[in-house]
Amino acid sequence: MNPCPDDRDAREFRGDERALSWWRVLCGVAFVNVAAWIAVSRLGPSADRYGAWQLSLSAVYVLVCAYRSVLPRVDLERLVVFDTRLSSIAIGRTAATVAEICFGLQLGLFVHQLGANAGLVWVQDVAWVVPAFVACAQVFCWHSILTLNHATQAVESSLWACGASWMAGLLAVVALEAGGATRVIAGVGIAGAAVFVGYVLAVDVPMYVRRYRVGRATGVEYLDLARGARDAWRRRVPSRAWSRWKDDALWLTPYFSAGVWISLAFVFVPRG
Repeated sequence: MNPCPDDRDAREFRGDERALSWWRVLCGVAFVNVAAWIAVSRLGPSADRYGAWQLSLSAVYVLVCAYRSVLPRVDLERLVVFDTRLSSIAIGRTAATVAEICFGLQLGLFVHQLGANAGLVWVQDVAWVVPAFVACAQVFCWHSILTLNHATQAVESSLWACGASWMAGLLAVVALEAGGATRVIAGVGIAGAAVFVGYVLAVDVPMYVRRYRVGRATGVEYLDLARGARDAWRRRVPSRAWSRWKDDALWLTPYFSAGVWISLAFVFVPRG
């Protein structure tokens, strides 16, 4: 754990009102999201097998996003708002890995169910490629966090985009074959996937490539996996300066809000 920030960093540690306001918004969203999950679990549609799985997987995603909203961090930079043990990069990333795999399974279940509605058995079979992309992305994510190499973080984001593109392609087939609510939901899914892929390719990947190039130009030392594991467990850089958070806030904010709402919405997908 890092000691109290030195004089050079003391001003930014005390806090920038914009950063603190953003953090308060994340905390408020986290509270609303947990309340929404409880409401859905009690008042939502009757839980058949599909709904029960979606609700359980969503619970993991909602709770982890709430934890990460209260204690936000930027992994490679070891940046945290609060310097506590629960802000550990290793703990936070482990929780995020579990949550993201759960969300990937939700995406697979979503496509599987729409494939069933449309009577497309082969779509149901290949729907599980979506969570496979998500699981593969976790490997590259961990590599980047342990080594401090942004290049593999760009690969991680690209794999998420590939998974979303695969999902959009399957939903397009469903939309052509099905009618009624299934076609409408598939169309919404295609639009959502297209927005996500566009965002990843226009914002996320260029940001990580830029950071990789800056790191190479400034001689950043990459770590081996063993040193990286120790570093991810122990080192934290507390800061409440908006200048250090604003770029990552562009993806953290929708991740902890819209991502959770999508996770909850999967429970309501009609069957049959």
